[in-house]
Amino acid sequence: MKARLVAVLALALGLSVLTAAPALADDPVSLDGAYVLDSAGALDGNDAEVVAALDSLYERAGIQLFVVYVDEFTNPNTPIDWADATANANGLGDDDLLLAVAVSQRQYALSVAPDAPVTDAQLDAAESAIEAQLRDDNWGQAAIAGANSLAGVASPSPADSPGNGISVLPIVGGVAVVGVGAFAFYRLRRRNRAVDGDTPVEGVSQEELNRRAGSALVDLDDALKTSEQELGFAIAQFGSAATTDFEASLAQATEAVAQAFGLRQKLDDSEPETAEQKRAMTIQIIELCEQADELLDAQADAFDQLRQLETNAPAALAETATLIATASNRIPDVERAFAALNSSYSPAALNSVADNVERARALLAAVIESSTAASTAIDAQKLGEAAVAVRTAQAQLGQSIQLMDAVDSLTAELASAEIMLAAAITDTTGDIAAAHALSHDETAAALPSAIAAAEAALAFAQSNSSDPIASLSAVGDANAALETVFVGVRDQQRVVAQAATQLTAALAAAQSRITTTAQFITTRRGGVGSEARTRISEADRQVKQALALQSSDPVTALTHARQADQLAATAYELAQRDVSQFSSGGSAGAGMGGLGGLGGFSGGSGSTGGDLLGGLIGGLIGGSLGSRSSRSSRSSPWGGSSWGGSGSSGSRSGSSRSGRSSRSGGTSRRSGGGRSRGGRF
Repeated sequence: MKARLVAVLALALGLSVLTAAPALADDPVSLDGAYVLDSAGALDGNDAEVVAALDSLYERAGIQLFVVYVDEFTNPNTPIDWADATANANGLGDDDLLLAVAVSQRQYALSVAPDAPVTDAQLDAAESAIEAQLRDDNWGQAAIAGANSLAGVASPSPADSPGNGISVLPIVGGVAVVGVGAFAFYRLRRRNRAVDGDTPVEGVSQEELNRRAGSALVDLDDALKTSEQELGFAIAQFGSAATTDFEASLAQATEAVAQAFGLRQKLDDSEPETAEQKRAMTIQIIELCEQADELLDAQADAFDQLRQLETNAPAALAETATLIATASNRIPDVERAFAALNSSYSPAALNSVADNVERARALLAAVIESSTAASTAIDAQKLGEAAVAVRTAQAQLGQSIQLMDAVDSLTAELASAEIMLAAAITDTTGDIAAAHALSHDETAAALPSAIAAAEAALAFAQSNSSDPIASLSAVGDANAALETVFVGVRDQQRVVAQAATQLTAALAAAQSRITTTAQFITTRRGGVGSEARTRISEADRQVKQALALQSSDPVTALTHARQADQLAATAYELAQRDVSQFSSGGSAGAGMGGLGGLGGFSGGSGSTGGDLLGGLIGGLIGGSLGSRSSRSSRSSPWGGSSWGGSGSSGSRSGSSRSGRSSRSGGTSRRSGGGRSRGGRF
């Protein structure tokens, strides 16, 4: 399947198309995971349209058709025996058909299992459609005609697809494969889910369940962020009324994923669970992710049809050009804003946006390249290629704007933190004075150390005014610790009043840290794993709890706010670690894996542009292409090991929507018998 994934993605992204390994001589061959194997060079590497037709057949009829081109049939040398032997050797099942074509011998065979879910009439029609194209040496169109016939779809005339030329964008279920954004990501996740779902959870180890849950959380979190951006583009272009259903599904999916992250947080905290509880909670995480996945898939077709970039490419490009101009004009303002921040605050306070301007500028340069490619394709009437380029430009532009927004957002957060810090210092100073005034008897044994910690926090804040968010957090933590000593010493009413006073600052600190961390993860999500995402999701839940209890129970609300702040800080540290490891350990991945979604529209591997863009948009386009290979692997449906560890596009390369999974140990074709058919052409 890897060869098939690469072939589809390569065409969609303008890369060179990779084919499966050549067959040894012309004996029955091993497909090695490919759906199209061309050892005769009949397709000249252009097999993407054939793959798309096979996908469409599977979606419409649930039938998997494999296609093999060789020079001659040998050992055995009769077409039907050769095709049946190849099908048996590759473990094809009842729902799997194999079309084998010997180009030099001008012979072919269609291998069919005795219990295949097709009628003899359907096979007769498919055979006629295949022969008609083979007589004219239309090798690729022969497979397409056979697939369309079995699916009950009229094939294009030879005039539409002359000879071996296969130059149009792949079509899956009537929708152009754009190779980036929500469309490719939804289909890739559906295929991976089918492979993972072959084994019931009852028969899966806890270790494997953990892997599936972690992978599902990362995939769905990326899918939600990508879908939010897709929704924004759709609303801007078509209006909110046309996207109501998708917006509702997205909200439901977001809620399901938040619940899943909440369960993951419980599994990760210090409170242990029994083996049974851990297993049940892990399975629930997977089920919640599947629910979210299905909600997104339910709207995928309608959403893709809504955009119809293949037909609307000129208008979409014109709109994108206007947005590019606006974003480009904004760069100097953002540079000035960051320079102003840099003159007032410490590097630590600005670390989350330190390279945002540089990254935004690099992305805008890539946007211009993609737009130029789209314009060239439109002029050449290659609307499929234009759709790919326009969508790539939109994704790059959206990420560039997010990076600039983060600088503006941090400006506001730091200004607010300064105001809140002054109030927190005043409040803590008063608490320290009140604590000194208390009687220091045996009931207040812990008071001196709490006072010392609060005084140290005040000193830190006063000497570290250039990082008000960190100072606000430090003062808040020390003040909260001091307050715990007063419990039982001061009356409950005073405790509540003090908590209410502290809560405003605590919420401000937590919300500031959450906002900063979430933006950091979102703009670098191609290199951020599930731990950081889990912590920031839990931090968001805790701060919402604090807001809900703000009036009725400020003491408990304060606890939630402090917990949210600590979780957000941990999430930021984990995210920084992931991004650092991704950047230092995956330069090749940044060049190919991270930039897999950009293809020919971005810088090459190892270049400055590649380093900048690889980790940044790897998770945005094509489901973190290449960036996931080090975190998770998927078992090959052919019984081999994961395909994701060494391929040039990585294990997460985008693909057409099929969800197809081949099975070993299928029904044996009785060599030369059964319902297989074929002959000369």
